[in-house]
Amino acid sequence: MRYFLSAYPSVRLLACAVAGIMAAIFLPVSPVAWFGVAIASCIVTALLLFVSRKRHPAGTVSLFSAACYLTAVFSAFAFHASASYRLAPSPSLLSWVGRDVILSGVVDGRPVAWNGTARLRLRVNEVFEDGQTTRVSDRVKVVVRMPGDEDPQFQEGDFVRVKGRPALIPVASNRDEYDARFRERLKGTHVQIFCAGPWQLLREPPKPGFSVVPSIVNPVRNYLNSAIDRNFPEGGARHFIKGMVLGERDLMPEELYEAFRRTGTAHVLAVSGLHVALLAYAVNLCLQRLKVTQAGRWLSLFIIVAVIGLYSFVTGNAPSIKRASVMTAVIIAGGTIGRKSYPVNSLAAADLLILLFDPFDLLTPGFLMTNGAVLGILTIYPHLSGVVAHGKGVLRPLAHFFWSAFSVGFSAMIGVSPVIAWYFGTFSPSGIAANLPVVLFSTLAMYASFPMFLFHGFASGIASLFGAASWFFAGLALSCAELFSRLPLASVEVRPGLFDVAVFYLTFAFAFYAIVNRAWGRLALFVLVGMNMLLWHQVLRPVQKPPQVVTINMGRDVAVLFSSSGETCLVDAGRRDGSWERIRQQASVWNLATPVSVASLFSPASVIRSLPVSPTASGAAPHRSFVIRMLDDKVLRIDSKSHSLLLVSGLKRLEAQRADGADVVFWIYRFTGKEWHRLDAWIAETRPRRMLLVPGPFMTAEQRELLNRYAASRPQVEVRSRSRQTVWY
Repeated sequence: MRYFLSAYPSVRLLACAVAGIMAAIFLPVSPVAWFGVAIASCIVTALLLFVSRKRHPAGTVSLFSAACYLTAVFSAFAFHASASYRLAPSPSLLSWVGRDVILSGVVDGRPVAWNGTARLRLRVNEVFEDGQTTRVSDRVKVVVRMPGDEDPQFQEGDFVRVKGRPALIPVASNRDEYDARFRERLKGTHVQIFCAGPWQLLREPPKPGFSVVPSIVNPVRNYLNSAIDRNFPEGGARHFIKGMVLGERDLMPEELYEAFRRTGTAHVLAVSGLHVALLAYAVNLCLQRLKVTQAGRWLSLFIIVAVIGLYSFVTGNAPSIKRASVMTAVIIAGGTIGRKSYPVNSLAAADLLILLFDPFDLLTPGFLMTNGAVLGILTIYPHLSGVVAHGKGVLRPLAHFFWSAFSVGFSAMIGVSPVIAWYFGTFSPSGIAANLPVVLFSTLAMYASFPMFLFHGFASGIASLFGAASWFFAGLALSCAELFSRLPLASVEVRPGLFDVAVFYLTFAFAFYAIVNRAWGRLALFVLVGMNMLLWHQVLRPVQKPPQVVTINMGRDVAVLFSSSGETCLVDAGRRDGSWERIRQQASVWNLATPVSVASLFSPASVIRSLPVSPTASGAAPHRSFVIRMLDDKVLRIDSKSHSLLLVSGLKRLEAQRADGADVVFWIYRFTGKEWHRLDAWIAETRPRRMLLVPGPFMTAEQRELLNRYAASRPQVEVRSRSRQTVWY
């Protein structure tokens, strides 16, 4: 252990911490068991170190002692993560699910405006119900429908009362989609409240006394916001700067963010190391006269860390800014005490501190992407930038400048692309060229914005000049992103698995080690082994059999995919535009072909016309492998050689049709004992193969319960669930 990553002790500890967090989530072990292992490992490690010190005064540590020490770190992080993931506070808001209450608490984090709603997290300390007040310590997610384009009037640290009915956070509606319940559980939130409007929330006046967030963080954030609003005209450039400086990416138009995502340059929108480094450099420059003594150096370190910490809170404490802040503080602290710091070790130390406070940051895309990008820059950039040396004259320094800028973007792209492909299923070849101008102009916009903020409070004329320069460079960055996003193959669909991503990073690490040591034979060996592992993994992986029928949950609505002989037909697409990408992804997830035709039962004609497939007209529509027939209003039948599907709305229409061995999707709006017998008689007469019952939105709870009892007693019948897809093979 003495020579294994001897210069990178934080990397060893980070590996153990990551393994412990993953074990806590995916292994069925209680927090008590992890706590016992951690205590036992600490005791054994202490005893072994005591014995080793007596026997080996020189300070050598046995392999067994080091293993026990790393086991203690592993189990301690496992206990921390398991307790946060599997335990809920007592009393918990789960006890009030489905009951009308008034919750009182403090807004935790910056509220987010999205799609006509405001979303905020509340640290609840009181629950009021039926004249009784109960003290609690829990969190709730609050979703508020905002009228028009009104922005939320709440800030972090505000004391708020909210009236509503707590409910469980919904799980993912479809396969491989965002699981809100799991993600919120990682943040310690188990329930949510939906408010029909802001009138269900009441902001109380601040309590007397000093608090960091209302007294310092919010005024600084409001100052930066006012500077941007005053010096930037309304438009994409203003949202772009707010996303870069304040982390407010939720305000950016969707088409603008999509341009950055397609070109692989979305990382410039994240508040990260560039902003922290520039801020630290500016503060450090102002404190040079203070650093002539040891006490002055420690005081300057405290001031720099305080300013960086304040900026981290102002921007919302995203994983990228937390990593950059901690890493910068570690590097500056190492220089203050006179110790050499290795950048990769500092990165691992920053990650270790972040996971110590919140172990589930490990599972956020932002944490993984920012680490991948920074690790790529730290390892690849120093070697890649030296290809074009900084020489004399005019052309060589200029070529070196542009090559260095390109090297930074390319190094970050290599480090982060596998993570982006794993999470979002895309890879951006255009990012190789787009990163150079986008990163360059966004950096210049950032440099120009800092003097704007400085002069905004007392010299608005000077601030407007820097604001105009920042707006100009921001516009150039936006134009470049939009230009490259329109190129052919700007973004291609790639969906690697976790094994593929792990093999890529391991192969890259060994290959890079061989290049640095000029071991060309080992380089060829590592690359060939990695390529063979990826190839044989794809060859040996079992191919998923495509189902015949798959439902897609679209909120209250349901879409249906019918597949036969490599062709797919879509029935309905929800009631809002913009559902095509979701439908296409679900077809890909279930190994189905992209739909070639669409038929409508409930979707408006405008939604159907917006889809890039041919709609089915009334009557019969033959295709290569199936025929679509509109038999009546709200009655549709699809027939192929191997199977058929009948879709009907209303019991009266159903009784006029014959299943004759077809699968049936049936929308039912009322279910009592009378409908029970009528449906039973139709099933006995026409004998459908399988049947899905879709309850209407206004069906009472008693009727839904009766419908569930009916389906439970018949193996070929099931009731549609908003949290589970129906899949028939």
